[in-house]
Amino acid sequence: MEEFPLGILWDEWGINANTVPFTDEFPCADIQQLIAPNILHQLVKGTFKDHLVEWVGKYLELEYAKAGAKEWLADINKW
Repeated sequence: MEEFPLGILWDEWGINANTVPFTDEFPCADIQQLIAPNILHQLVKGTFKDHLVEWVGKYLELEYAKAGAKEWLADINKW
């Protein structure tokens, strides 16, 4: 922010140079570590969404045929 005039910062990158970020004085703030994916979240999401939802959809098709399965899935998605 010290390299460019205020107008260029705002016009080119949308940066308001009058506002100092709260992380400006953090000695060990590493943005790559702060936004690293949560592995447990990815595991749960992968297990639930990819595996269980697909399995339930197949089960409903076997139990209620395609039309009935669509009704059940629509009801589940509504909730």
